[in-house]
Amino acid sequence: MKELHNQDIICISSVDWEPLWTRKQQVMSRLPASNRILYVEPPVSWLSPFKDPACWEKWPRWRKGIRRLNENIFLLSPPVMPPFSNIYPWINRINQAILARSVRNAARSLGMKDPILWTYLHSSAPLAGKLGEKLLVYDCVDEHSEYQGFNPRAVRAMERELLGKADLVFVTAQGLYRDKAPYCREIHLSPNAADVGHFMLADDPSTPLAPEMAELPRPVLGFIGAIKEWVDLDLLQQVAERRPDWTLVMVGPVGAGVDVSALSRLANVILLGRRDRQVLPSYLKGFDVCLNPFRLNRLTETVSPLKFYEYLASGKPIASVPMPEIQEFAAVVEFGTGLEGFMDAIERALDDTPARKAERLRMAWENSWESRVAFMMDKIAAHLEG
Repeated sequence: MKELHNQDIICISSVDWEPLWTRKQQVMSRLPASNRILYVEPPVSWLSPFKDPACWEKWPRWRKGIRRLNENIFLLSPPVMPPFSNIYPWINRINQAILARSVRNAARSLGMKDPILWTYLHSSAPLAGKLGEKLLVYDCVDEHSEYQGFNPRAVRAMERELLGKADLVFVTAQGLYRDKAPYCREIHLSPNAADVGHFMLADDPSTPLAPEMAELPRPVLGFIGAIKEWVDLDLLQQVAERRPDWTLVMVGPVGAGVDVSALSRLANVILLGRRDRQVLPSYLKGFDVCLNPFRLNRLTETVSPLKFYEYLASGKPIASVPMPEIQEFAAVVEFGTGLEGFMDAIERALDDTPARKAERLRMAWENSWESRVAFMMDKIAAHLEG
């Protein structure tokens, strides 16, 4: 396996560096420190704060310019931009021109030359060739055209333009591979993974139990992650109503426009909100079963669920809806469709064995971020050498 060293990398991300770590931060933070990385956070639009008041905090951040994170990673928030770029391609081209100018100025001030442009956004095609990049990498983690509020036809057109320009494409799921491959020169499957060493702390006797978990009635069914529109809250509500003797704990922020009021009214449901990623193992430690309750639709058919790999690394039993990308773990995970099937999966997960736990931990090590990043670096380095 070849590594990447002494490269300038511009990462166009779909999430801010904090507070929620996803694939983007996990990958960038594991590249060798000899690389310099400009991590470009997603811009907010003029309307964003009216949809999500939390965006007001981000509104003036672009005025700070480059923020140094550590010895080799620098953060940049772009200027506030016009809305509706995922509905009208002409607006996206305006926004990408604004973004290109902001990024180009930042890269110049850092002395970056011949960078690798590494994007996570389907809308990045207009950036190609404007940043002096020697390689364009697209890491596709979702079927963006299925996002609520997006214009599917426009988003697909934007992405296909990017696929055609990219030197190298990674995708997280088989469904994405099948969909994108006809438009690519080179494409590789690289599913999501886990920070295995960190989440295995949930199984470490020395890890303290989170105080909120200490006195809860057992069994405790737990969910960790952002509570967005793709989480099947109706299913969770029905489970909690059907089994009031089960405690459902959800750890994570509630996304804008997501209504959790029906769940919050139930006595056996506890919504804890966001917790720092460093303490998540102390919450997992208190779970009897980890829940993976995605809505089954076109979007989740092509998702490699990051939280699933984190659950796997905790060693805890897992009950999940049958998502295509994790069917290979059927020997150690309980799957169930619909209310009855999901509840049966929970019951089976509660009847876990030491052997199944040991196998989950073994499989977790095979799906670490270290292994994924090594794979991606090898493919990129081969391009640079070629």
